Amino acid sequence: MSADLTSKTIHSLKWSYASTITNAVMQIGYTAVMARLLEPKTFGLVAMSGVILKFGSYFAQMGMGQALIQKKELFNDDIRAAFTSSLIMSVIFLMLTWFLAPYAVLIFDNTEVIPIIRVMSISFVLTGISTTSLALIRRNLKFKSLAVIEIISYIIGYAGIGVLFAVLGYGVWSLVFASLAQAFLSGLLSYFVTRHNLLPLFSWKKYKPLFSFGSRVSVISFFEFLGTNLDTLFIGRMLGAGKLGLYNRAFMVVNLPMQYFTFSISRVLFPSLSRIQNDKEKLKKIYLSSISVVGFILFSICFGISVTAEQIVMVILGEKWIAAVPVLQILALATPLNFISHFDGIICDATANLNKKLVLQTSYVIMLAGFFYFLGGFGLIGFAAGLVCASLLRNVGYYFITKRALGFNSKELFNSFYPSVISALFITLIIYINLILMQTFISSNLILLIGSVIIGSLSVVIFLFVKFNFRIREFLEERLLGNYKIYNSLKKVFSINTI
Repeated sequence: MSADLTSKTIHSLKWSYASTITNAVMQIGYTAVMARLLEPKTFGLVAMSGVILKFGSYFAQMGMGQALIQKKELFNDDIRAAFTSSLIMSVIFLMLTWFLAPYAVLIFDNTEVIPIIRVMSISFVLTGISTTSLALIRRNLKFKSLAVIEIISYIIGYAGIGVLFAVLGYGVWSLVFASLAQAFLSGLLSYFVTRHNLLPLFSWKKYKPLFSFGSRVSVISFFEFLGTNLDTLFIGRMLGAGKLGLYNRAFMVVNLPMQYFTFSISRVLFPSLSRIQNDKEKLKKIYLSSISVVGFILFSICFGISVTAEQIVMVILGEKWIAAVPVLQILALATPLNFISHFDGIICDATANLNKKLVLQTSYVIMLAGFFYFLGGFGLIGFAAGLVCASLLRNVGYYFITKRALGFNSKELFNSFYPSVISALFITLIIYINLILMQTFISSNLILLIGSVIIGSLSVVIFLFVKFNFRIREFLEERLLGNYKIYNSLKKVFSINTI
């Protein structure tokens, strides 16, 4: 990367993380409040409706946002073409979803989802209008502005409107209104930040290059959607809205912090990597460094979540969600695998290596359906175990794709991964021993969870300075931590060359 691009990327990462941490804290607080105001079935109904809407959203957007970001040279007509396409497709899918909503009963055998799907389909247009503005913000690495947009829209949409309507007794509609309000505010604010030409453009010459990339992204995203939501489809059909609500909240608890963490990196890395897509050596270096850091954090947090699952469920969701504990413990093992494969996908996108990604994602969906079919008889635990197995196999497939695309060898990948896994196992053992000791004289789940978080966080910091984690330490020092006095003080305390 050039010095200017590197500087912009690092600055963007810092703002992206600031937004991530803020949104994660707000989401946890919002979830804790809504879980006590609403029943599991309510979340199950919204999850069912969300699957139908996500199905249409991938084709409604046609990958226009990613196409704008990935395109090397961008002209005003490209922006007009992307906006026109997004708006037209979103209106079409709004109408299709409205009229076809009753057929959702064939999938979920539940008529309650019909009005929810119809009202939530308004989000197609809201998203279609904002897609171009948000893509331009990301392309230009204006993540400070994006952070402000996300925080404001979340506070007003979810924490404000959502909680208010839940308190007033609107039940499932409080979740629907919150989602629509957040989408509307996000689109409105993004256009104020990056105003672009709204004049429609109808020129196939301008549409063709955008559709060429965007359509493939859209098809791949559709199969990623199937892979992400196949559990919702199977559980909703086989076990009903109540069980789906339990699974959905367990998945959210472990997925939420990881999703924010990886998304904050990926939305900065994709536009940055797209600019150096022809420099394989730089791409390889960034990829190996990124998965080292991500693996260190993901494995540590997710293994820790598995150990403290009961305390997390009791504190965040409440006693009526206790059946989600074993599901959460298993899902915590799948989460790091899913997000590491997410970074492999970014490499495929940035290098326009989409055909192999499509084949792998299609294979993953088939494998996942097979595991769900054979393990579904074991209930929610069987579905969670099936997700772990399929995720592991997908990671193996991505290994061969990225290895060929970037030219690294097995030893280089092993050296990037093993410090993260070893550190995470030791950190998890420390958390587990601490939890057992604390339980002998403390009964409060909140105090147990806080104590586990503190011990886990301290362990992460200590293991960061262990000698075999030097690659992770160098990456963080160069890009994020080097200018902070507290980090430099810790370096002196731990004497990193002797640990």
